[in-house]
Amino acid sequence: MSQIRDIHTTRREDRVKQTAEVFTPPRIVHQMLSKLPKEVWKKGKTFCDPACGNGNFLIAVLWRKIERNHNALEALQCVFGVDIMRDNILECRLRLLKIVSLYEEITEDHIKAVFTNIVWINKNKYENGSLDYDFSFNNKLNQRDIDRWMTWISDGKLTEVNLPVEEEVFGTPSQDLFEDDFK
Repeated sequence: MSQIRDIHTTRREDRVKQTAEVFTPPRIVHQMLSKLPKEVWKKGKTFCDPACGNGNFLIAVLWRKIERNHNALEALQCVFGVDIMRDNILECRLRLLKIVSLYEEITEDHIKAVFTNIVWINKNKYENGSLDYDFSFNNKLNQRDIDRWMTWISDGKLTEVNLPVEEEVFGTPSQDLFEDDFK
């Protein structure tokens, strides 16, 4: 079985040629998030990426929130993303869950959060893309889907999910992650 990262890498290379879809590199994500004022990292603050792709911004936001001692589930519930490519949504959800799994065991509530907050929108239904999407819409989520994801995760499939969480990309909590907090 091919690893998820290999499948997505190949698909992404093909799509760049077809649609010019590109993702913000993790180093730039880190630089941009480091420039935000420390107030945005307070508990309960919401982040929304209207073109989330595979979640480079959202996984960095979630990681920073958890490293700042936010409860992982509450932090995940404050992260929202929309994209018009279904495979990007799948990968974003998996990457967010992998971040959570680094800190605690994944529960059904974590899965419900990613299904509710990370959504695919049909560009034919929403002419203005994510600008028209209303997150208060109740996504259809059934127990069968949750059980399938819980089984998939318990079988260790999250180990196949690629994350750019490395010290040289995101820094460490003791280094530049909180450098703005002390200025």
